[in-house]
Formats: sequence, C-alpha cells, structure tokens
Amino acid sequence: MLYLKNEEARQFNTKNTAVALGKFDGIHLGHQLLIKGLLEEQKKGRQALVFTFGDAPNKILGKGFTKNIYTSEEKAYYFSRFGIDVLLEYPFTKEFAFCTPEDFAAECLVGQLGVSSIYVGEDFRFGRGRSGNVALLKALGNQYNFEIHAIPKKSLHGKIVSSTAIRDLLENHFHAANEMLGNPYFIYGEVKHGRHLGRTIGFPTINQQIQEHKLIPAYGVYASRVEIDGIYYKAISNLGVKPTIEGERKAGLETHILDFSGNLYGKYLQTELLYFIRQEERFADIGSLKEQIQLDIAYVLKE
Repeated sequence: MLYLKNEEARQFNTKNTAVALGKFDGIHLGHQLLIKGLLEEQKKGRQALVFTFGDAPNKILGKGFTKNIYTSEEKAYYFSRFGIDVLLEYPFTKEFAFCTPEDFAAECLVGQLGVSSIYVGEDFRFGRGRSGNVALLKALGNQYNFEIHAIPKKSLHGKIVSSTAIRDLLENHFHAANEMLGNPYFIYGEVKHGRHLGRTIGFPTINQQIQEHKLIPAYGVYASRVEIDGIYYKAISNLGVKPTIEGERKAGLETHILDFSGNLYGKYLQTELLYFIRQEERFADIGSLKEQIQLDIAYVLKE
C-alpha cells in the first residue's frame, strides 16, 4: 500500500480512483462497510484510495485535542491489511479549512485524484464550516461524472456504531468496544528493549511503547495474541505503568508470548487485546508477582 501524508499527500496525483472520505478513527464496523465498497471497486480496475486527516483538524479549528483510538501508523498498517491501494493523510491547513465544498470537489477529488466513485457515511459533511453534505456531493457527482455511495450507519445491539461510542466503552466495557471495532483493539509498534525483568523471573516479554496521543483502555492484564510472521500466538499483556517495579511510571504494553522463543527486538508487531482479565496492581514483592503471572497464564490457556 502507498501511504502518503502531509506535503506528499497534497502533491500526489492519480486517476480512476474509488475514494472513501472520513476520519476513520478505529476503522470500526461502520467504516468497514466503506472499505468493502472500495474493494468491490478494485475488482473493476479502480484504485482503492482512503482520504483522511491526522490530528490537525481539531487543532486548526480550535476544538482542543482528542486522543485517537488508533495512531496514523496503526491505521496505515490496518488499511494495508484490508488491501487498500493508497492512503492519503491530507494536510489540514488553515487555507484548507476555508476551502468551499465545490472547490474541494473540483480541485482535489476531480483534479488531483481523478475520482470515479466516492464512499461516505450518510451524515458526511465537508468543506468550509462543514457546509457540504451528501446531497451537495451527489449534485457535484452529477456535474463531474462521479458516483456517490452514501452508506447508512451500522447498528449493533440496538446502538449506532461510532468512534465516539467506542471511546466511551473502551475503559469500562472493553468487550463491547471490541464488538463495535469488528476486530480486537490493538497496539502496533516496534519491540523495544525494556529492563529484562520478565526474563529473569522466567517470563520473557516484548515491550511496545504507546504514543502519547493514543487512546488506551483501562490499565490491567489482558488476554492477547501477537502475530509473528503470519502466525498468531496466545499471550498475556500488561497495559499500564508496572507499579511493582521501582521507577516504572510511563504507560506501556508488556507482553509474554506463550509457546514462542526468538529474538523480536526491532520488529514491528501487532498485539491484539482480546479481553480484560484483571486490574493492574502493586504486589508486595517479585515472588508474588510471579505467582500471579502463572495464574494469569493458566487462565488464558483454559479459554
């Protein structure tokens, strides 16, 4: 997949594209309906292109900062797994914020991307002051000869699937959040060196840092799985600050992979959190921590 952001995205030119427009935070079940549409267009010989923004819109519009379920790098990794051809993370400047819906369609969608088909949510808004809607987009489609597919919202258990709903669920209703996501919540990143304490007590771990602006669920121990070279391995993960260990206060993800041995330092891995086991806690000593880890592993192996 071609992943371009900032100025590279602005300079990119192509043609005959099927484009999905949106923020795509979480790439949840609703977003996946748009992706499904793009992949059908792919079969017709069109490029499947996702057009999105990073964190800039809230900053430019003075709305404060909202943590994202997935980072830009995680979304790029995820879109590539779906089979998307191009991901554009377009620069959201002050000038762009004042672009009219008509200019955006003419200059960006038609002139730059050569759009043939567009997929959006039924409540999609675009252009200066969010003045453009699906009705206007359809009118512009008639003018410039591109198709519009407005996808209805996805419901699950009587509730609308949305990034906002998932954010609300992540900390206290993790299973429900995973259901709306359509795939387990994950952290994707490079395996870094830690303090190697896990290895000394018989439970070697991989350590992955968490970006400051990523929204994470409640601190605690999770049943997880890690994909290594196309194979999924059962694991247990501690998300948090490891309160038993002196000096550890920055949140991170530490994962013990079951039935695997090998050097993973420097590799970029996806660690999926499947379900919550228990809260993170401070133990009286390392021996007590080791006993609890053994119980956690036994619990995961039973499932």
